[in-house]
Parts: sequence; C-alpha cells; structure tokens
Amino acid sequence: MASPVKIKATVAEVVKHTDSVASYYFAPQGRVPKFRAGQFLHIALDAYHPDSPWPESRVFSIASSPARRQEKLAVTIAVKGRFTERIFKTLEKGAECWLKLPYGEFLFPPDVHLTLVAGGVGITPYLSLLKQMLEERSEQSVTLCYGVRSAEYYLFGDLIERCEAELQNFKKAVYCEDGSIPGKKGILNIDDIHSASPDDSIFYLSGPPAMISTFKNRLLDLGADSGRIRVDDWE
Repeated sequence: MASPVKIKATVAEVVKHTDSVASYYFAPQGRVPKFRAGQFLHIALDAYHPDSPWPESRVFSIASSPARRQEKLAVTIAVKGRFTERIFKTLEKGAECWLKLPYGEFLFPPDVHLTLVAGGVGITPYLSLLKQMLEERSEQSVTLCYGVRSAEYYLFGDLIERCEAELQNFKKAVYCEDGSIPGKKGILNIDDIHSASPDDSIFYLSGPPAMISTFKNRLLDLGADSGRIRVDDWE
C-alpha cells in the first residue's frame, strides 16, 4: 500500500448541502499516491513546510474515484467541532490547504456481497467505491442501506440512483425518519438488514458512534461472524 504523501491543493469547488454539511473538491498541486476506496486523508489549513512539523489537521474519508486521483480529490464534511467549523467558514473556492494521504483499512474485497450501512454523513466512506463501480461497470453484489432524518439530509441521491440504474447487482434501501423521501419510513433497522443479506455478506457500518456500537453488537447477537463486520471508527 502506498506510503502517505503530503500535497498542497487548491479548492476547485465547494458544494453546500445543508447549513452544516458541505463537499470540497480539491485540485492537487503534486503527485497523488494511489489509494483505495474506503481510505481517508488528513486536511491541514495552516501553511506547511517540509522542515516544520505537520500542522493541526483532521481526517476525512476520500469521496472521489481512485482512478481520477490526479484530477480531483473530494471530501464531504459535517460541522462537528472547532476545526470543522473553521473549514466551513474559511475554506472557499480558490483557497489552498494541505492534504496527507492515504490512510485506513476500511476496504472492500471484490469477490463477496457487501452490505453497506450508512447513517447520515456516514455515506461518505462509500462514495469512492460507488464511483469506482460505475466507472468499471462492476458486477459485484452490493446493497446500500442508508438512513437519514429527512430529505434535506439525503446526500448524493443522483449517484445512488445511477448505481441502481446502471449496476445490475446493486440494490438500495433508504430509511427516512420523517418519510419525506421514497423508501422505508423510520430509522435503520439492523435486524431487517441482517435478515435480507446473503449468508456470505460482509457488513460495513458507518455513522454516529452510538449507531455503530449498537449495530455491531446486534449483528453479533444475530450470529454474524465478527470477521465479517467492518467498522469505520477512525474518528
């Protein structure tokens, strides 16, 4: 796996999804190492020099295609503290920052059924995989189970719809708490998700820490093999 590399980048585009969630698209100014879908990067807002320590940074899932790494790197960020609030207020189109990547072992094997469970902004670790699958016209069997509070928080619906239309073995199950979008009304139901998944599924959990912990424990109670449960817990 590639060793992490530090790269200066320019913000090419900012898409504000809600008052507290935005996607940032970076144009890298140097060589971008190979990464795999599911990995993450560090963002530093302050200036960096090779002779100085790495500045304060935070980690975010890479939301862009591995094949297009030299053109564009993307992340989606929810405001959750001082640093992410600073990003939201100061990182605008044309601004520069520093990235360090790749990191992480939240990876997706190509030869088994994947059950991807996402709560809210927990969709972000799966975006790189979905884009890669579309590019490759993947025939892998994948089910995305996505839970949101309301239509406002249903991010990347166009991408998900493309996957459903163009990938023959892709399925989605959308849970919306207030019923404002088509799908299942209510919260994610891990019992239903488990019962609908093939025996050889690998379960991926991404979302609020309490959700991840509860769902992991419930999957174990339901007889899922611990080796077939992957958790996005770098936060």
